Amino acid sequence: MSRAINMVLAAALSIAMPAFGQGTAPMTPDQAIAAASAANSHEVSGVFEFTVGSTGASGFNAYLNSAADYHDAANLSAELHADVVNKLHAKLGGFPQDLLKGKRVRIKGVARRVPITKRDGTQYFQTRIDVDTIDQIEVLG
Repeated sequence: MSRAINMVLAAALSIAMPAFGQGTAPMTPDQAIAAASAANSHEVSGVFEFTVGSTGASGFNAYLNSAADYHDAANLSAELHADVVNKLHAKLGGFPQDLLKGKRVRIKGVARRVPITKRDGTQYFQTRIDVDTIDQIEVLG
């Protein structure tokens, strides 16, 4: 009897658990920036969705930005770490920073307000999502 109950519970849980991107609606860049700014920790967990407005690379990392100018206060950046860049390169047939501009992406993770110091010594905040694993990012088209 208990084995049958365990099987039913396992089946129910597998049906009830939302797949990546399901459940609550993904946050827009404006919503993510506002939520991270309002949080005491300056971070918010969730699923974020945006059209890539610009891209960049530094070292082995790549950046996907929601705005044309990554300095823009309304920009949400996704920092793709080296392992993700390499796996996306294999999957897409090219580097993500070369192929994803103009594409819509969905990213699961934590958006954090990160202080950035400019060369002139002034500082601004960038809201950034660290993408450490390929299962955090989905290219929607």
